[in-house]
Amino acid sequence: MTEIKPFRGLHYDPEKAGPMETLVAPPYDVVDQAERDLLVNNNPHNIFTVELPDASRCRGETDRYRCANTIFSSWIDSGVMVRDGEPAFYIYDIDFESGKGTYCRRGFIGLVRLADWHERKILPHEKTFDKVTEDRLNLVTATQTQFSPIFMLYRHSDRVAQLLASAETQVMPPVKDAFGNTHRMSAVMSPDITRAIEQALADSPLYIADGHHRYTTALRYRDAMLRQCTCQNPDSQPFNYIMTYLVDAEDPGLIVLPTHRIVRPEGITDWTELRNRAQDLFEITRIEQSPANTEAVCRAIEKQLSLNPDHLTIGVIADSCAEVWTLKKDKEAAAFSPNIQEPLKKLDVVLLDDVILRNLLGFDSEAEERNVKFSADPVDAIRNLGQDEMLFFMRPTPVHQVLDIADQGLTMPHKSTFFYPKILTGMVVNSLKD
Repeated sequence: MTEIKPFRGLHYDPEKAGPMETLVAPPYDVVDQAERDLLVNNNPHNIFTVELPDASRCRGETDRYRCANTIFSSWIDSGVMVRDGEPAFYIYDIDFESGKGTYCRRGFIGLVRLADWHERKILPHEKTFDKVTEDRLNLVTATQTQFSPIFMLYRHSDRVAQLLASAETQVMPPVKDAFGNTHRMSAVMSPDITRAIEQALADSPLYIADGHHRYTTALRYRDAMLRQCTCQNPDSQPFNYIMTYLVDAEDPGLIVLPTHRIVRPEGITDWTELRNRAQDLFEITRIEQSPANTEAVCRAIEKQLSLNPDHLTIGVIADSCAEVWTLKKDKEAAAFSPNIQEPLKKLDVVLLDDVILRNLLGFDSEAEERNVKFSADPVDAIRNLGQDEMLFFMRPTPVHQVLDIADQGLTMPHKSTFFYPKILTGMVVNSLKD
């Protein structure tokens, strides 16, 4: 069974910490050092002070993780952060615009019991890399705190939707992010409501939408704590749970955007030769718009990609040309490597990763790590595209494909999905200390 439960969240007291807009932050993995420093310098109580710590903030402390623990403890002692008196689920709504529409995505934050991958209760859809988890493991070990929730989906539940809609809540101040999206949170503390939500999702598998590495980190931390735990009932300890933002997979505000790839091919000096090789596998359609007219070429590529919903197809910008590459029907069987399972052969991201990067460009995993960058903003990516780079313009991966791939125990390439908008770090925090 899947176990979800309420918790006593920690949250800022704006009277002592400052305006909420100056305290919260985007997920740590979508900002660079300059953006992190700007937020922390604007308000030293910003959540990045402890989630992306700098030892210089602690006099006499050289370990940045211990420094984070010292600072965070001082926030609790001084009332900068306060803990709710009763366990709660935290309804988290985001009002935002995407494309030509206005949406609201509704979810709620609670604790999910960790389960090993083989148990098939928590299902991933992307690969993870061990070295990425080391930094997060050091932080949670030092602070015993989960600063940012991961993002999971559950199959549609009318019952949960009704419970969230009918619950009496304690409303917290809304927050507007840098993109103009409004984040609204409220606490549901009624034991009857929280228990009913737990029961409604008890038989539902959960799908990781965002946070695969943090989930892997939580498993590593749990295992380490279990090895050293001398408590009478280790199974009930806080380290068995992870703070999670849960969203119905059929929520009308669940928007998936594509993540485009900026690729620097190694040893490619003749773009004509590369196109000639690509023509063996792809039907290549030239886009008449010049890449110099960034917004117009993006619209033209998007329109062309939308004409082939049942075909594997990718936009390509290189050598001052914009094109759309569509895999030829008679090449579908032979184009992929033998180890690629059939369900994955229906995904544009796998076409790019296996057929183009590995087979056409000859990348191995190390070359891919060196030469592939990611961008959710195609206009910005085109404007900053180097002469020796290619931009692969992707379509979004539909939610139903994400869930189906996870159900079959398969994983997609890294950054196959971009769930928009990102949830904010610092809206609520989970302490593992008691």
